Amino acid sequence: MKKVDFSKIVIKNVEDNDEVADFQKALGNQLYMMGQNIEECELGHRIYHAKGAVELSDEECCMVTNAIQGWKYVARIAIDAALK
Repeated sequence: MKKVDFSKIVIKNVEDNDEVADFQKALGNQLYMMGQNIEECELGHRIYHAKGAVELSDEECCMVTNAIQGWKYVARIAIDAALK
């Protein structure tokens, strides 16, 4: 199990400094609206409405990784790092 707060994802900005980005609502909404099964929709709902960190199983981490494949590179690597 991994705990991730998607409202506080650390990204590197163009000056190579750490910056905090909030992906919670965008990720939760995407999983909920684009989910291919009930598990993805429920995960999206949990992430969207989370008050802080969300506890994720390995399977749910894979769902998040798959959901962000079309996202911009900087966002993908920051979220991937948070999932590790």
